[in-house]
Amino acid sequence: MNKLEQLEPFLIKARANTYASDEGRVKAALNNSTQLEYKESDWLYRDVYYTGKNTFYGMETVFYLNKPIFGVSYYGNWGDMTEEEIDNILRGALINNKETRLYKKVEWEKDGFIYTCDPASTDGINEIGGTEQITKDDKHVYVFYYAGSVLV
Repeated sequence: MNKLEQLEPFLIKARANTYASDEGRVKAALNNSTQLEYKESDWLYRDVYYTGKNTFYGMETVFYLNKPIFGVSYYGNWGDMTEEEIDNILRGALINNKETRLYKKVEWEKDGFIYTCDPASTDGINEIGGTEQITKDDKHVYVFYYAGSVLV
């Protein structure tokens, strides 16, 4: 299996073992950021993000043999909810739908919250992008935009 065939399974595992499970926090290299990492053999996943007033933005990078081979940038807004409230809902959605934020449409519901990830393309991991949202009582309470691609 070549490295591009290994990329998607590694990325899914790395995401599940960092933000989604509230693990992987390391000392951030950039001031005022949060940095999460997951390493396995020759692979390294790094997620660096900044949190503001009900908003955040960041970048995920996957390295193979210390070279970046995949990257995703993202921005989110959790509106009137607290960061803790949105984290609890979002982490559940991500743990139960590990292939979200790639190229497959995902819908999930818990406690009256409806999570939807709607990709702009369904062609595979080479180029991804889309929107993620959470609604409650037909009101949008969270939105997330992502875009990225394979770099090799």
